[in-house]
Amino acid sequence: MPYVLKHAPTGTILACVQRNGYELAYYGVLLWEQPPTAAQMPEALAEAGIAPDEVAGKVQDWEPLVLTEHDVKMANVKLRNDPRRVLVYRNGSLHAQ
Repeated sequence: MPYVLKHAPTGTILACVQRNGYELAYYGVLLWEQPPTAAQMPEALAEAGIAPDEVAGKVQDWEPLVLTEHDVKMANVKLRNDPRRVLVYRNGSLHAQ
């Protein structure tokens, strides 16, 4: 099962611009096959452009969340490859804003 990072206070799922297997850029959720380590979490925040001095920049406020493959696909569909959209996990479901 894939893991994502969720900002505990807001429910925001970490997403950023990435490259697929064809080296094409897309905006989607960051995934791990295992829960991200303490070393991987600040790297992921930096990759998403979140600085340590920002409100969401505190690593301790982020927690691993396991999703189904279907949820991951739906998460990326809801993001619509648009960095202005924010994905939130609330009450067991994903919502885009």
